[in-house]
Amino acid sequence: MERKMKEKWRLTPFGVKVKKRLIEKDMTTSELANQIGVSRSFLSQILYGNKKGGKYIPMIQEVLDIKECKRKKAVGE
Repeated sequence: MERKMKEKWRLTPFGVKVKKRLIEKDMTTSELANQIGVSRSFLSQILYGNKKGGKYIPMIQEVLDIKECKRKKAVGE
């Protein structure tokens, strides 16, 4: 019986920038999620492009002091 392999998620360019800033600020995704009022899981889905998260992008940019950058569209956008 053949098993389907799970497709590996890839960070969007915005997600890569967020992850780098988290490391620079010695901050976790859970801490960022708490500061913007979402679950860690939902934040991850934004960073991997699986959720739009449009209203949270400016909050993430403000908390991490990230300049505006183009974000890859989420699935279904």
